[in-house]
Amino acid sequence: MKKNTMKTSKPNFRLPIAMCMAIIAIAPYMRAEAAKEHVEEITTATHTYQIKMDGTLDEFNTADYYDTYGNSMRFQSKFQPNEYVIIENIGDTDVVNPRIVINGRRNRFSVDDILADVIKPGMTDAEKALAIWAYVANTELQSHDNDRRVDNGSILINKELANPVKLSNIYYCSGCQFAAASISVLCEYIGLKARTAAMGSAHRIAEVWYDDDWHILDGDQRTFYLEKDNKTLASYDDIRNDPCLCDRNHDGGFASRGIKSRGSQYKNLPQNIIDINDIKPYLSTMAMTLRPGEKLIWRWDHIGKYRCGANDRNIKSDRPQGLLPYQLANGKMVYQPKLDSALLARGAVENVNIKSVAENGKPSRLLPAETGKPAYVVYKVSSAYPVVGGTVGVKLSRKTADQICRIYVSVYDANNWAEAWSAKDADTGELERKIAIDSALNPLPTPAIYNYYVKFEIQANNAASDVCINEICIESDVQMSGTSLPSLSVGENNVAYRDESNQDRRVRITHGWNENSMVIPPLAPEKPTSPDNGGQVSVAALKRFKWEPAKDPDGYIADYHIQISLRPDMLYPVSPVFDRIIFSAEPVWQIPQGWLRPYKTYYWRVRAKDSWGVWSGWSNVWQFSLIASPATQKVVKPAQTKEAAKPAEPNVPKQTEPNVVKPATATP
Repeated sequence: MKKNTMKTSKPNFRLPIAMCMAIIAIAPYMRAEAAKEHVEEITTATHTYQIKMDGTLDEFNTADYYDTYGNSMRFQSKFQPNEYVIIENIGDTDVVNPRIVINGRRNRFSVDDILADVIKPGMTDAEKALAIWAYVANTELQSHDNDRRVDNGSILINKELANPVKLSNIYYCSGCQFAAASISVLCEYIGLKARTAAMGSAHRIAEVWYDDDWHILDGDQRTFYLEKDNKTLASYDDIRNDPCLCDRNHDGGFASRGIKSRGSQYKNLPQNIIDINDIKPYLSTMAMTLRPGEKLIWRWDHIGKYRCGANDRNIKSDRPQGLLPYQLANGKMVYQPKLDSALLARGAVENVNIKSVAENGKPSRLLPAETGKPAYVVYKVSSAYPVVGGTVGVKLSRKTADQICRIYVSVYDANNWAEAWSAKDADTGELERKIAIDSALNPLPTPAIYNYYVKFEIQANNAASDVCINEICIESDVQMSGTSLPSLSVGENNVAYRDESNQDRRVRITHGWNENSMVIPPLAPEKPTSPDNGGQVSVAALKRFKWEPAKDPDGYIADYHIQISLRPDMLYPVSPVFDRIIFSAEPVWQIPQGWLRPYKTYYWRVRAKDSWGVWSGWSNVWQFSLIASPATQKVVKPAQTKEAAKPAEPNVPKQTEPNVVKPATATP
């Protein structure tokens, strides 16, 4: 069953998160308002549905790129239409590992899911390694900021942030050693030998072993280095021996104007190698089980709750609350357990001296089975995201002050109980309490909390009916990365749901969003003017890329982003030099000389940004072939025979690329 609804009207422009930060951080947590909703009820293990989002602006076409420090760029949307997605178990059986993927984006439930999107059939080892680099280097995945990242220390100790799944879903702010570790873990997972290496204590990169040599992949600075043959990825030793390989490159990613070369650090600082020999501690999934009455809420805003762990660069005496992570989002796990006898036993991890009673058609409530003895029920909260705060709600009936009513919380396991609330003498009659448990969870400087327990205790000293629990609600605030969430975009959205339950299920998914038509995005450039699409061009003649100017309906073109690749899917560029915002409104880009090789087919595309900061979609992928001799030379067509009746090939010398023989490198 599906339903689209238009809710009460509201302004159609939402302030950038940075402008709202101070307001959000002190505001009470409540359900976000959204002008549009879509509700889908699901009863099968796999299910697809469509949602149309009108308007013209979304998270993706309003992408902007901001400097963290040192020209390390981060991703931030100017307009975020998505408010929430709620995935809720409304049935009577557990739902195991429910998740959704929208338009094939952000399928990051596990390493297998990540790699299924990254690794393509028929790839060589070199192509696999570069595809993994492109994933980790993505501005939507992570941004270097050592002050705002979670935890410090060696990747051999801090396995939380060196975990590719957690990096992808929870922690946007990372750092060089954690990006290097993620590349290394992902490569090792598919059978490629990998390690991390540092220039003293200055910077850490990943190296991957294939074709009898090591090859550098720097996810943090979004770069890799080519040897002088312009096809082989350089190793640490290559750059140490020839720092110019680093100096000629573009570091920092497509949105950066460039980061200072680390060539001198490769040459002069000692190499510090760390091998992750056992990757199992770095592997996890976003597994969760929703019990009846339990829901996960993805939200794109935040209330200032997060953990920074043992990062002494974050919490300081003049800022005891630390620095908010970029792309922080605070979602929720909400559990309202059903209190009837059948579900009580399944939902609670322990119940002692408790009985469930339902009378006169009213909802079930919990009473002591025997008077004069403590009666309690314990619920475990488990989350795939770190718990960073929460509240416990309860509705009670307490006839007199003689009856005991208490709530306890225990973090990590059920052996460290701390009292969160106790009824006072004046608390009699029908009681409703909502108790904040942030202090018990204390997330800021502590290890990540994925499990905790709540105990509800009552005791009747006269009649059992003198005290009872009528309703329970446990709300957990969780930390998420805003760029991992299942976002809708303008137009038709294809949503794919799946779970791993082996029994019937009833799931309700609710999407809430706003729409914005304040700006019309520019149109993508229609066609290239040089080189021609599908044409041939000589190395000597290829000086610049040119294309027809993009058109903008309500402004003017301010910038372009160009990509050149050896792959038609544009998975990664020829070199980071060839994936750039050009910082110019002119539809032309001067080609850095000495990089592109003859006898190769190259693919390229362009997108435009207008004066409002809104991006077009990508142009079509264009292609050209690079040849050593002028493309305008005469083509001599030999007389054809029936046997050779096929189009004549251009009179291009039948040469092959020279093989560069390097000194042998020791096998790892």
